[in-house]
Amino acid sequence: MSRASSLLRHLAGAPMRCWRLTDLATASGLHKATVHRLLGGLMAEGLAQSIPGGYTLGPQAWLIGRAAAQRFDLSSFGTPLLRRIADETGDVALLAVLTGHHAHCVAREEGDSPILPTSIRVGAVRPLGCSAHALALLSALPDAEVERAIAATAPERVGRYAPITDAYLRAGVAETRVQGYAVNQGVIVSGMTALAVAVRDAWGRPIAAISCSAISDRLLPERHPAVVTLLREEAQKLEARLHPANLETA
Repeated sequence: MSRASSLLRHLAGAPMRCWRLTDLATASGLHKATVHRLLGGLMAEGLAQSIPGGYTLGPQAWLIGRAAAQRFDLSSFGTPLLRRIADETGDVALLAVLTGHHAHCVAREEGDSPILPTSIRVGAVRPLGCSAHALALLSALPDAEVERAIAATAPERVGRYAPITDAYLRAGVAETRVQGYAVNQGVIVSGMTALAVAVRDAWGRPIAAISCSAISDRLLPERHPAVVTLLREEAQKLEARLHPANLETA
């Protein structure tokens, strides 16, 4: 199943592209015969299809994606919430969604501060724990999943994320759970501070995180309570929007 899922992720990564069998085998690291067999199963389910020149996503993938978008495409109704945070703080508000062992930034709103942090833009992907919003997401996972994420992202936390050690992540998770929000103070980008809270779905699972970031001189500890209160208010609005009854009427 994991190998078939890998093929789907490659197909979805370039939905308008036609993949040749050889290219899919190279990208996935699987033997061509294995890829051919797995594609046969995906095509039988309508998740992939053969077209002149290669393979692409099938119609069933669109139907599944359309249904999933109601739950996971948060940027459209999350942006107004970020706008309020940015307007009231003057700083940068971000919305990131949980994707596997990573946090994917899907929306960003900027305040009117003359100096704004620029390290994370829409589309940026961070390993769990390697930013305030990524730490908020990691901390909201069950213990066993936290350990799996730490192990899975270890190879990525070399170089740029070298300060984010396994010990740092475990300590950060413990601290975040106690105080109810995540803090990143210049760990990756010197002179920048960010605060974040997790957004949970109706079943209590973390699905996204909202953060506020600024240069450290603007986001001093005495400001943290007011900013965290604002983040929690907007996170609660997003959680209410994610309730199954509200999704059905969207």
